[in-house]
Amino acid sequence: MTKLVNKTSILPSTTLSVSYKSNLAKEALSGSVSEAVIITDSKFIIRGFNDIAASVYGFTSLDANGKLLFNVLQFELIGTNIDIAMENLLNNGYWQGDIIFNHCNRKLVFSTRCNVIKDDAGVISSIVINSYNISKKLSQEKKQGITENTYQALVESLAEGVMLINANGTIGAANKNATSLLGLTEDEIKGKRLTSPRWKTIREDGSEFPKSDYPALVTLKTGKECNNVVMGLEYFKNDNKIWIAVNTRAVFDNHSNLPVAAVVSFVEITAVKEKNERLSESESLFRNFMKDSPTLGWIYDEDGVLIYGNPRFMENMGLAAGTLGGNVPAVTTSEKVLATILKRNTRVLQNGKPIIIEEVLTGSDGSVRYYICYWFLLPAKNNKKLVGGHAIEITDKKKAQKEIDKMYERYHFAINASSDAIWDLDIATGFIYLSDSFITFTGYKKEEIIPTPEWLFSKIHPQDKNRIKVNVDYCLNNNVTNWENEYRFQIADGSYRHLLDKAYAHHENGKLNRVIGAMQDITQRKKLEAQLLHEQVQKQRMINQATIKAQEKERNRICGELHDNVNQLLMSAKLHICVAKKKDQHPHELLDKATEYLLMAVEEIRGLSKTLTSTVITNIGLQKSIADIAATMLLLKNIQLHVYISNEVVAKLSPEQQLMVYRIIQEQSNNILKYAETSEALISLKENNQQVELIISDHGKGFNKAEQKVTGIGFINIFNRVDAYNGNVEIITSPGNGCMLIINFPIAE
Repeated sequence: MTKLVNKTSILPSTTLSVSYKSNLAKEALSGSVSEAVIITDSKFIIRGFNDIAASVYGFTSLDANGKLLFNVLQFELIGTNIDIAMENLLNNGYWQGDIIFNHCNRKLVFSTRCNVIKDDAGVISSIVINSYNISKKLSQEKKQGITENTYQALVESLAEGVMLINANGTIGAANKNATSLLGLTEDEIKGKRLTSPRWKTIREDGSEFPKSDYPALVTLKTGKECNNVVMGLEYFKNDNKIWIAVNTRAVFDNHSNLPVAAVVSFVEITAVKEKNERLSESESLFRNFMKDSPTLGWIYDEDGVLIYGNPRFMENMGLAAGTLGGNVPAVTTSEKVLATILKRNTRVLQNGKPIIIEEVLTGSDGSVRYYICYWFLLPAKNNKKLVGGHAIEITDKKKAQKEIDKMYERYHFAINASSDAIWDLDIATGFIYLSDSFITFTGYKKEEIIPTPEWLFSKIHPQDKNRIKVNVDYCLNNNVTNWENEYRFQIADGSYRHLLDKAYAHHENGKLNRVIGAMQDITQRKKLEAQLLHEQVQKQRMINQATIKAQEKERNRICGELHDNVNQLLMSAKLHICVAKKKDQHPHELLDKATEYLLMAVEEIRGLSKTLTSTVITNIGLQKSIADIAATMLLLKNIQLHVYISNEVVAKLSPEQQLMVYRIIQEQSNNILKYAETSEALISLKENNQQVELIISDHGKGFNKAEQKVTGIGFINIFNRVDAYNGNVEIITSPGNGCMLIINFPIAE
């Protein structure tokens, strides 16, 4: 706690005794405040200050004590001057306002109050000055205003029209684009219904769009969102027609299951619809194009129904025009062709990836023709997936078949490797193919790359090279099919990147002929792993520090209790005994008083021991221990504690869990005594959903969790205790609404 200090001890004892008569001075001297506190005499000569004041204003006792306040601090008053402030202080006994303090070329704003303290004769003995830094608060208020203005500007800058529709169907607000798209002014649109005599709403087929189907009204009625609903607006004034796409979202409050409003966004899609109409014309052109195309083209749906086949496809398959719309078995008599079509369709539908493959078609005359076929997934139609394809005859190009095979294998193996940079090693020639991705992430130019394994090995980090070489040799000599390793690789700028290298060895007739691999840059992942490790170490360090602080805090509290209470009682007893020894008559009265002080000291020590010992639960039980806490709260601050404890739940708790519950109640009851400023509190312990539920709540002043984070030693101790028993903690509080601590943990098996 921050305490007021008088480091030069120049405050007269009479001033201090007078100050202790004032609650304000008591608070300052006890260190129970979190503000900067300065005490002066009636002439504004500084007589004392607390550590916060020394830290904030940057002075020491040597700099300040015994000196005139206005010579030590350079500040200016906001909205008034020093003469008026002095007059108010002397006439009213206090002054409160804001000041600007210049510190290290920074201007800090403080909320300041001054209180005059008088002695019993009514003479000013001291002046207490409390200051609280509100610079951050003012900055946050300024930022909040900027954020609200930015949000408004953002909504206005949207290309979409945006409207807020109230629960009664009227327009509550609209941005400029909404009014512009609808051809209305802001005054004309606000408060009006969605319907308008200026236009008629229509569907895409030209029929009238019923009011009951308006997306905003549907959302207000059901709470469901509407997406991309197309509406047409026909203006009566100029016979103009536009099309819009509408999206809606419901707005709920915390007290109703029905929307209180709906947000509507819409954008004009007239040009898009015209484009779609032109697309329909393009489809007609496509059909005419495919009619005379030398390629075979077809489309099947997911059920195997032939949707489309161009004339060349129908001719080569021996199909009549009437077979369109039939499934595969109905449109082919060849079992081989049937199996091929079903297999290709199934593969594309399952993977969603295109297939490029060579197919062989045997004609009715026994002739064999070769085709390169491309099967691919088409956009769904009527909620059914479509598989399209086209084929080019390559019978006259079989001489290029080997190269085509290698290209296809390279594509196939690259998919198996599934990484960034693809490499392909030909064992017979020693030539290694490197994809463009390798050039991209290494930075080497094509002319700098030597396509050999030796060149690649030369770029591996010296500390990794021998390990990788041994591993590769082992895999090559032992017919290992798949290989994976990590190493550091030198890139063009001289630095090293962490790579994950995966390889697939291909054998033909039992002999290794090719190795396909893929390199993946994992440098960032390595950095994140190192960062995570560092953060874990830091977290453990913070936990250790919090534990030490908690121990030190408890030791200091015990020391304070012994010094302030027990020690004073024992000293009083000693004084009475000493006087009794010297007094000849009636010494028993002094001895009785000394005995009374000794008994009080014993009770103080007993109460202190009860809060510290872990055997209190074993000796007197959880319910009695909680009852003692309730009695203490009522005695100290007249706080009525309502206790609801389930005996069945207590019976199920292990001794360790009972002690954990007791310590948490101890900690939170201390918080309520210190900060809550309440006359009532509640403790509830029951079973909920097969877990123990502990609730500690008060009706006090609460606090703002966003501004006052719950990271104090007391809360850390609660979190750690609950976490040790696999539980969780929830804190519900806000200014003026008290504080509720909800703890859940499983019952020990």
